[in-house]
Amino acid sequence: MIVTGAGGHIGHEVCRLLRNAESKFLPVDVDPGRATNIIECDLTRKDHVRRLFQSHPVRAVIHLAGILPTAFHSKPFAGVDLNLMGSFELLRQAVNAQVKRFVFASSRSVYGSSFTPRPLSELDPAAPDEPYGASKRVVELVGETLAGSAIEFVSLRISRVVGPGIKKTASPWRSQIFELSRERDYIQIPFAPEAVLPLVHVEDVARMLVTVAETAKLGSPIYNAPAEMWEAKYLKELIEKNRRVRVELGPEGVHDGPLCDGSRFTEEFAFQLRGLRERLLVCQNED
Repeated sequence: MIVTGAGGHIGHEVCRLLRNAESKFLPVDVDPGRATNIIECDLTRKDHVRRLFQSHPVRAVIHLAGILPTAFHSKPFAGVDLNLMGSFELLRQAVNAQVKRFVFASSRSVYGSSFTPRPLSELDPAAPDEPYGASKRVVELVGETLAGSAIEFVSLRISRVVGPGIKKTASPWRSQIFELSRERDYIQIPFAPEAVLPLVHVEDVARMLVTVAETAKLGSPIYNAPAEMWEAKYLKELIEKNRRVRVELGPEGVHDGPLCDGSRFTEEFAFQLRGLRERLLVCQNED
């Protein structure tokens, strides 16, 4: 199994799960950093991608690598090169190598960037309104086209991920709520008190990705990742109680993006989230 973006927040956790299960896998990333077990691979280089499949037998791919929304907006051509062209080359080589399954880490951004009064299901039309979400949807469309004959393609549309260890983010609070610092006496969550935030812990996302990679038969090529829905004001109360740190919220009227209905995934795989309340309580006990 190949795991791209292995050095990232989700990738690190996926690799940990696979390692604990004693599964054979190739962790790859464009920047291995200090990690000695990650293979350097630039997905925008066709020779790098081709070499992965030529040097190892591969039964599945979990594709996490990508440029995130803020960076995509500041460097759109780099976003196109990696999120689109890099993904297509990875798919091409996977098909050529007769890989069984290709798992794509997609995003709720395929539904657009506006708040939705009800959670959207996989039956609701995708309507991306910015480049990052559009890039995710284009890869899904190509993958779905291939899924009928060339490869088993499955996409997991992920909501807002929280958890310790986030290194690069425009939303540092997602990690700060689990990692207290003496240098910081408050956490800023930039949403209105009434904003509804769909949150999912990185460990749960990793479990979902490994589940769809290893399950014998899948019922659908598209799944919304299950997530907990938290009003910002109640999330503030929970964090302040369990982490003993002040939380500042954003101004009235500032909402998050679309809500997603993850019941298809929950029901098909009998999947249960480990609640954010429980995770923060564990953090409190460890402090």
